[in-house]
Amino acid sequence: MRSQLTRNAHRRLLAGGPGAPPCPASVLSTYNVRARCLAASTPSVTLAKPHRRTFFGVFKKPARELKAPDVPPGYETLLQFRALEVEDARPPEREGLVTGFKEFFNHMRKHRGTAKGGRRTNIPASINSTQAFLAVRLLRHLLATEGGGDSFTFADLQIILEIAVRPPRGKADNHLELVRLVYGEAERRIDHMREIGLGEEEITQSIGIPNKDQDMFFSYFITALTRFGASQEAVDRMSNYQKKLPKPSAQGVYTDDHFKVILKANRMWMLVLRGLANEGLEEELLQLFNKLVKQNGVKYLPAMHETLTTFYAERNRVEETKKWFSKPLYAGTINPETYMAVVRFALRNNEQEWLESVMEGVVNSKPTKEVWDVVLQWAVLAKGKGVEDIKGMFKIMQSQKTEDPNRKIEPDGDTINSLISAAAEINNPYLAERFAMLGTELQIPPTIQTMLIQLDYRLDAGDMSGAAEVYNKLQKVVQGDEDVPVVNKYLRALCAASQPPLERIISVTADLEHRHITLEPETTRSLCDVFLRFDQQFEVIDTLSLHTVSYSLEERAVVRQAMIDYINDRKISTARVWDCYQLLKQFFPETSTEERVRLMDTFFDRKRPDMACYIFGHMRGHGNPAQRPNSDIYVKCLEGIGRYPDAESLRMVHNMLKMDTTVEMNTKLYNGLMLAYAACGDPIDALGFWRDITNSREGPSYSSLAIVMWACELAPKGEETAREIWKKMVRMDLEIPKVVFDGYLGALAASGRAQEEVKKLIGEMERGLGLGYGVGVETLGVTFNAIPTMEGKNAFAEWAKVEHPEVWAELEKTGRRETIDGPKYNIQRRFEA
Repeated sequence: MRSQLTRNAHRRLLAGGPGAPPCPASVLSTYNVRARCLAASTPSVTLAKPHRRTFFGVFKKPARELKAPDVPPGYETLLQFRALEVEDARPPEREGLVTGFKEFFNHMRKHRGTAKGGRRTNIPASINSTQAFLAVRLLRHLLATEGGGDSFTFADLQIILEIAVRPPRGKADNHLELVRLVYGEAERRIDHMREIGLGEEEITQSIGIPNKDQDMFFSYFITALTRFGASQEAVDRMSNYQKKLPKPSAQGVYTDDHFKVILKANRMWMLVLRGLANEGLEEELLQLFNKLVKQNGVKYLPAMHETLTTFYAERNRVEETKKWFSKPLYAGTINPETYMAVVRFALRNNEQEWLESVMEGVVNSKPTKEVWDVVLQWAVLAKGKGVEDIKGMFKIMQSQKTEDPNRKIEPDGDTINSLISAAAEINNPYLAERFAMLGTELQIPPTIQTMLIQLDYRLDAGDMSGAAEVYNKLQKVVQGDEDVPVVNKYLRALCAASQPPLERIISVTADLEHRHITLEPETTRSLCDVFLRFDQQFEVIDTLSLHTVSYSLEERAVVRQAMIDYINDRKISTARVWDCYQLLKQFFPETSTEERVRLMDTFFDRKRPDMACYIFGHMRGHGNPAQRPNSDIYVKCLEGIGRYPDAESLRMVHNMLKMDTTVEMNTKLYNGLMLAYAACGDPIDALGFWRDITNSREGPSYSSLAIVMWACELAPKGEETAREIWKKMVRMDLEIPKVVFDGYLGALAASGRAQEEVKKLIGEMERGLGLGYGVGVETLGVTFNAIPTMEGKNAFAEWAKVEHPEVWAELEKTGRRETIDGPKYNIQRRFEA
């Protein structure tokens, strides 16, 4: 059972103090993390409950232990090396690096994966793109330093290749580079053995892997090239490999060993063909096909037939699909997968008549049981057959004569599953249920795959109670992690409900945690979204701790975005989004500077400059220099303080700026400081930055003039500075923006001694004496608000009503508010640095 984090523990987590889990492995977005922040070193800390009265303490709940992330053994070594590499620091001892590297890949080899469709496999799980990147960096270092690749046996290299060629769930940007490094090392050592005179048999023995030969490494390499988008290179590599294959004797006789090598080469050529098809390289695909047929004598066998037919079928190329499908096979029978590709192709392209003739030919050709399953699916998908019709087809299937008269072709669990899948594919859950009942009627017990399909289509149909029933049955019989894809889908459906059943969600996640299953990123995102919305912060902590450490950077971005969206949701209270931000900071240190700036703006918009500036401070204190704020971000923060003043936050940010040796002062920064200090009620210091601007090489901007006029309005005797600036602008014959003109009027009006001069200037403005603008709402509003006395305000209002009645009427529509300085109109004055 999950225990609950205590309020005290939560505070400690948010504060980053004792009991808080260190930075997770995910800091790798910037690949700059210190070893002490590794998730692998997360301590198991017992956390105390906050003080609460109980009846003699007998009902006190036990303390909770923080759940440590399930980090693969050896992963800490990869992380630590990269952190030190980025910091240009001395790496750890070579022996420890080699041990950690091997430990990581040996662990991944033991951890079995799940195939497409949810079937349990005997194949090692894959590594994600971030793990592959770390492995590349460390292996490159080990190969380049003293000792080179001698620390790895051929068996070690085989294990690395076995893992690296597995397609990851997301991007595979670094997998091919890892394979290149490992294969290059294996090839170098084999070539060296040839150079010193060892024979091929001796080399094979030296490799030391039972039932393997040196071509095994080349086979892995070709597999990686064809899986990771380099099939054209694979063509060249295979062409060179082909030239080295044994030739027949003078009498044209091949030995058995020769035949084995040639068959192995043909299998690799099939991989290359499939790779070209997957990459959509039609011209290269056809060229290679013709070359294999003409030069290598490769026959049109079922595997090649499937590749070429499926290539055109998936692209809805009608004539080409029919051509390659109808091309006679050299030997063997058409694969069931090819038939299914053709069935779906024909349905998409309205080729049912052609498809029916194909299926009739199949039925009359005494198909295998697997092909009969395809025929039955065709009957459901294309012909709309129901249960009774399928029963009739069963009789035809069972009446088919086989080579063994004592053996009949009988429907089995795979047959029922294929029928249920076909019904689900046409969005007919009722028919799917009928086929499931048919299996019971025929005493064909449901398989795990049956339950997986049922759970899937019930979720699609929105039958959550039916899905829960199947899920409960499934958990009693599931053996591996074959249910993981559909259970992830089930969790996402629960989270998407209008009223998510929290107890049910927590129960399902607890089951997966008990089985050490890592959730898909989209599922983790959905869980975090629900737990945050229902204020289940402790569940968010558990979910992030247990799953995100195993994600690649791209996968982590999916979860991170959910938290950012939650923080930016103005419907949620500031206290709750601040707690969410603290979790984001703790678990996602790779959050980009751009994202952090948007979050900072969010808290400014919530009128919490203190929180916004704490976010700025977290950027400033980030361990990676690339994540720290530049001058533009300093300016943006100061502008936020200018909108929502907070003197303490301003002092904090200004002190950071003083200590920041990477930022060079410029006019925009001085503008930001002048704006922020003026907004925080310190116009004297604000004017000090104006002097810094005038003494600088860059000089003032129009934004500087607008801000300094406002500072003059706020400062005692500020009109004197304003007059000096105004005279200089007039003398230089500068084009004066309206915001600067309005600001000058405000500075004069604030003195309480220049009302007549202000009116005269407004009159000149009205007459448009080369200014390019007239009196506006801001002109009258700024002037009225700046006048310090009530008597002066009333006199100005009476004058404005007579001289500028329409503009004054517009101003009055904005409304007034009472302040300690008298009434002021609600005009918006937003300055930018």
